[in-house]
Amino acid sequence: MPESQPTDSRSSLIGAVKTYLGFFVLLALIMESVLGAVALKTVGQTQWLAVSGMLGVLVLLILLVGAFAYFKPHALLQDAQQVSQPAANTPLQDFCARLEGYWWENIKQDEVSALSFLEIRADPSSGTVKLQGKAYDKQGQLAANWESVASCVNLPDRKLFYYWRGLHPSRPNEPYEGFGELSLESVDGRIDKGSGFFFDCKVTEMALTTRKSFILQRASKKDCTIMHGDDAEAVTALVRQQLA
Repeated sequence: MPESQPTDSRSSLIGAVKTYLGFFVLLALIMESVLGAVALKTVGQTQWLAVSGMLGVLVLLILLVGAFAYFKPHALLQDAQQVSQPAANTPLQDFCARLEGYWWENIKQDEVSALSFLEIRADPSSGTVKLQGKAYDKQGQLAANWESVASCVNLPDRKLFYYWRGLHPSRPNEPYEGFGELSLESVDGRIDKGSGFFFDCKVTEMALTTRKSFILQRASKKDCTIMHGDDAEAVTALVRQQLA
């Protein structure tokens, strides 16, 4: 049994190294031991080279640790296993990822904007999603630009709540904003449609706030190609087709 103690000690020491800082310390100790042993058993130029090597390794490690401390201080104390094995996505992240893409928002009971072409994308800064869209009137002409400034998710009910702001290009001095609620439908794990409502509030005339409902459906790849293209007539025709 006593013969296995050195091996167990080494295993325990290596197992205790869980951070990059610990790795640098272990490396310094190993190099110091090796070069120190060489220095003790040699004389003359070989001994001088061993001592110089010890000093060089220490200086190099100091520079490396200093660089990490300056550029990525958190990395020194981060568990190396956590870096090599990324954490699994949370249910919220999975839900947000399933929402990503381009959508048609068919707005009911609106004389100004009748349809929105919008993008939903994951927002790492908030942990939820970001909405950004363009609203078109019944003639297929651009009526407004809008985007969400905050959002939150109710996972059990598959609901998305958001606060948006927007402008009508023809009236840039009349900002609009409001609160919206979106309920998503999941079929076989896919989310391709939903419905909801939003409040359309003219900031300069709060009394004119209206509540508008909408139906949401995912846009096809062909739709996205047209909407991102430079053919204004094709965009107008597609918007009218979606409203038909």
